[in-house]
Amino acid sequence: MTPLRLPLAFALCFGLIISCNKPEPDSGQGQTTPQVVAVSSVSLDKTSLSLTEGESATLTATVKPDNATNKTVSWSSGSPSVATVDASGKVTAVAEGTATITAKAGDKTASCTVTVKKKVIAVESLSLDQTSLELTEGETATLTATVKPDNATDKAVTWSSGSPSVATVDAGGMVTAVAKGTATITAKAGDKTASCTVTVKKDGIGADDPEGFNNENGSW
Repeated sequence: MTPLRLPLAFALCFGLIISCNKPEPDSGQGQTTPQVVAVSSVSLDKTSLSLTEGESATLTATVKPDNATNKTVSWSSGSPSVATVDASGKVTAVAEGTATITAKAGDKTASCTVTVKKKVIAVESLSLDQTSLELTEGETATLTATVKPDNATDKAVTWSSGSPSVATVDAGGMVTAVAKGTATITAKAGDKTASCTVTVKKDGIGADDPEGFNNENGSW
């Protein structure tokens, strides 16, 4: 080998050695991937709830484990016409019936049965179209009762007579005069009452003046 070629060969060998010792690019295998912690359970503070129309209550969901990666809870109602639920678990009673409220976190669920009762609107007042009435034996008259408010839950009216031997009253408020005297007719709705004083006169002209009647000959 000639003297000129020797240094050149030495330089090529040195370059090859350096390239062989050059570190490989980092493939990323040394990096740590964050571990996903799945939800293992979800539970509610109540499994049943009783509400009246218009009322509301908030359910609380507990997601386990505490370090679950995604602890977001979604809410839904099986019967929105009975009860609704918002994104924070607040349940609102809409109408009488039963609804199932469900909370979901990950692939886990928990539920609460909500029973909604009808709102009771009490009777505030009861009045009659007449507070006094005069009838002759055998006559009838019908009293009319007015219950307030108009949307009272139970507007049923019951009727009674304080002296059925003088005057009776039926379920529709019809008063029948039985015999001379005075009777108090009472209407009741809820815990409210109203009354009418019924005066019954004897049947027949002048029958209310027995002193003018001659029992022996049947003449006045």
